[in-house]
Amino acid sequence: MIQVFRAAARPETPWKNGGGVTRPVASAPGKAREFGWRLSLADVASAGPFSVFPGISRLMGILEGRLHLEVQGMVPVELAPGGPAFAFPGDAPTHGAPLGGPVRDINLMFDPECFAATLDYAAAGVTRPASAAAHLVLALEPLKLNGVQLGAMDAALLPAGDAVSAQGALWIAALVTKN
Repeated sequence: MIQVFRAAARPETPWKNGGGVTRPVASAPGKAREFGWRLSLADVASAGPFSVFPGISRLMGILEGRLHLEVQGMVPVELAPGGPAFAFPGDAPTHGAPLGGPVRDINLMFDPECFAATLDYAAAGVTRPASAAAHLVLALEPLKLNGVQLGAMDAALLPAGDAVSAQGALWIAALVTKN
């Protein structure tokens, strides 16, 4: 059964450093950490450090704006809409700086001991066969996902074993539970 997470119902949480806000989309419990995985959207208004999440892996994509990202031990990158998600460790000191204006990003954090995950942008939709992965879709425009109407910025979680079919711009996370 598809779980739908409407954009209008998302709470907004200011960051501790005052540099932006986060809107949690969906999450699942973990074993030894506060979550097994969590998908959120963030508005980055100014340059500053990212929160540290020991033992967590992160995948980040950009919805609006451009972001210069520096992760300790990695080559600095510039992230932009339509680009691939960027993977980095949640426990590495990280600094982000918007380029030319505010940024809105999509951020998938997961415990790699409990889950394997991917995060992909699809400009014209996606079709995926049933698999061991649960899929979390964020609609960037109104679209139908497996026959369910989603508005712009609505999200839906399809359980493992469900095929995925949607037309329109979206981000899709695949989440496989590890034993």
